[in-house]
Amino acid sequence: MQINKEMHKIPEADVELLKIMAHPVRLQIVKELEHRKICNVTQLTELLEIPQSTVSQHLSKMRGKILRSERRGLEMYYHIVNSKACQIVSVLGL
Repeated sequence: MQINKEMHKIPEADVELLKIMAHPVRLQIVKELEHRKICNVTQLTELLEIPQSTVSQHLSKMRGKILRSERRGLEMYYHIVNSKACQIVSVLGL
């Protein structure tokens, strides 16, 4: 049986999503946002128990493709816009 190479080609958007998600901190951020729906940087810093600068760095890598942000006063709040990110966390059993 011949396998059609096009059948097994992974869409570039999915490859890019996996690259972005390929870090334990980013997986944890998605997990927390999936559970809480929306969080600011301070809340994520407390939940993950890592420095604010680290959280901000990882959020910036996910902004656009996975997360959206909105300003409320002085704080930026983040929420998930790519449901595939939640599926990845779920498949990994996190």
